Amino acid sequence: MFFLAQLFGLIGLIILVISFQQDNKDKLLKYQVFSSLFFSIQYFCLNAITGALMHAMTLIRNIIFKRFKTKVPIIYLVIIIAFMIILSAMSYDGLISIFPAIGVILYSIAIWYGNLTITRSVEIFGCILFIIYNIKYFAITGLITTIIEMMSAIIAIYRLDIKRRQYSENT
Repeated sequence: MFFLAQLFGLIGLIILVISFQQDNKDKLLKYQVFSSLFFSIQYFCLNAITGALMHAMTLIRNIIFKRFKTKVPIIYLVIIIAFMIILSAMSYDGLISIFPAIGVILYSIAIWYGNLTITRSVEIFGCILFIIYNIKYFAITGLITTIIEMMSAIIAIYRLDIKRRQYSENT
């Protein structure tokens, strides 16, 4: 089961890195639906239940958020966060087990807000929480994924936010 979990994590990694290189929210969410599925399976295989449930909720969140071409009504965000809190409480297994919930709740708010610069920045904070969680549950590909994900978000911030802004200011 351990090696199968790592395989699912690797597939999730590839899809997730692609998602952060997208230049619009719709494409980012489309890719993240699939990455969430693979990460959820990975964590279930490792008996890291909170991580699995949070990724299952992010899959649902991304499907709901993707349906709206304009601002997602706040009620959907509130309902999703409420479910994340309930599932996190039900699967509580010590302080570290709430780290995934904190990360995905903050990321959900950032996605809802709609500013990709903020979304990528919040993702870096969420990665730090998931690094700790992955170490506890020995999610090797999850740990590697989170480090690469964080690096990818940093690169995207430079490429899509900083460099593009500098180019706009110089032209």
